[in-house]
Amino acid sequence: MLSLSLTDGDLAGGAFTFQGFYNRTQDTFGGGTFATFQDPDIDPTGQLFDQSANKSRKIGGKVSYERSVPGFDDLVVTLGFDALIDKTEQTLVQTGRAWVPETEFRSYAPFAQANLKLADGLVRLAGGLRHEDVELKVGDYETLASYGATDAGDISTYEPVFVGGGNPSFSKTLFNGGVIVEPVDGVRAYGSYAQGYTIADVGRILRGITEEGVDIDNYLSLEPVISNNRELGVEVERGPVKANASYFWSSSKLGSRLVLTGDGIFEVVRAPVEIEGLELSLKTKTPVTGLDVSVAYSHLIGRTDDDGDGVLEAELDGANISPDRLNLAADYAQGRFSARAQARFYLSRTFEGQVPESAFDGYTLLDAYLGYQAGFGLVSLGIQNALDEYYLTYDSDTVRTFDNSRYFSGRGRTFTLSLQSEF
Repeated sequence: MLSLSLTDGDLAGGAFTFQGFYNRTQDTFGGGTFATFQDPDIDPTGQLFDQSANKSRKIGGKVSYERSVPGFDDLVVTLGFDALIDKTEQTLVQTGRAWVPETEFRSYAPFAQANLKLADGLVRLAGGLRHEDVELKVGDYETLASYGATDAGDISTYEPVFVGGGNPSFSKTLFNGGVIVEPVDGVRAYGSYAQGYTIADVGRILRGITEEGVDIDNYLSLEPVISNNRELGVEVERGPVKANASYFWSSSKLGSRLVLTGDGIFEVVRAPVEIEGLELSLKTKTPVTGLDVSVAYSHLIGRTDDDGDGVLEAELDGANISPDRLNLAADYAQGRFSARAQARFYLSRTFEGQVPESAFDGYTLLDAYLGYQAGFGLVSLGIQNALDEYYLTYDSDTVRTFDNSRYFSGRGRTFTLSLQSEF
């Protein structure tokens, strides 16, 4: 990972920022004799072992310029441009087969944002536009043999599916807007609406095609996820108290969620999705100099249309939504010394419509941190899961309940000693 950042806080009366990066990764995953990996031309017994590797190269950047409008200082305008080029492929290590063909994803996005202060800050308005221009390049390819099976239980019927490549592109202008009202200094109420634009997991979609005659240029499952996001909230920052309460909900007519197949391989399903959430936080100073305490709570629910009748009757499972959380923390800073202790509560939950085994039991982890600012840098010691609590990971407890090979406990007590220096 290489990154470069260039900033100038006073360029022609405004602030200029440039950020660029280059990233290459190669990840090899655990293997098995999964039905998805079987191919009668390689091993007709159905016991072929394989594992996948993902290779990715990304290059991109962002440039922006922000300043107040001359003669109208209460109006601040930001102009910018985002760019990303991503080349990715996924292969099977043992046999050299392509699972996800090499794809090149290109995204260009100019944007403009404005913030207006009214009545000496009593009301602030914000709004902006962002134009997303995206293109995906995929050559002709064949899927793994299992995706063309006429009988999933008979390996002799496995036959690759030919897929015609293409260059699908999408272009859309998105907008956002919001208002903040501060009737009393330090007390703010806000509301916002923003359109989101993301590409579904292209690799999982491409590798999972089972229909003959598919042409990527016209394949609906590659359509982007366009979401409508709303949020309402209140912030309080007065004296020793900082508090926030926000409620948000997001909806998409053509969402994207992961579904686990019988042999433990995730595939993408496109269907309407709605997610709602509540976040609460409170932080306050104590009579002890340098000691702050805080509490935070988050709650999420999500639903989708499982049977295609237009009604969002199914609750999202653990593969698509995170657990509710409660965090308690105490922070201390005095002179060169700093410390933090926190308790993380991952709250139990059940998933309506799912098997009873997918219920999440929940668990609690305690962490601690000590830091000392020496002359040569910041020396710190962190302890995660300080009580060495035994717990099952959220994924193992809620998603892979039938697969003992993917049944994992979380990390035990872990110490991290670090030195951070600036020069």
